[in-house]
Amino acid sequence: MKVANKINMGTLLKPWFLLLLPLFFLASCYYDKEDKLYDAYYASKNCDTVNVTYTLSILPIINAKCATSGCHTAGGSGNGNFDTYAGVKAKVDNGSFLNRTTVLMNMPLSGPLTTCEMAKIKKWIQLGAANN
Repeated sequence: MKVANKINMGTLLKPWFLLLLPLFFLASCYYDKEDKLYDAYYASKNCDTVNVTYTLSILPIINAKCATSGCHTAGGSGNGNFDTYAGVKAKVDNGSFLNRTTVLMNMPLSGPLTTCEMAKIKKWIQLGAANN
């Protein structure tokens, strides 16, 4: 007795193989940025969070990443003016500065702060966010 409708497994598997093969290649294409991979390591070795002050530690971060042209400056589009300590402190006091820079990490818009920068900000706020 012959089976007229013999199932060919190769014919059944070919469409699945063709669908899954591109997914394999997409999943294998993963790129890391070296500075992000090793940022925590270098931050722990070279990041001074003991002597954190507004003037020497926090202000340079703000000037380079926040109080830039058109952003958190007078007349800028950013919510808050970080040209002065009082403007920064207002955002620290309402919790948005820490939240946006270290929790949500959606500020600055140019990309997240480094691990060291976040550690300095956290430490400064833990110490009372003094104007020193």
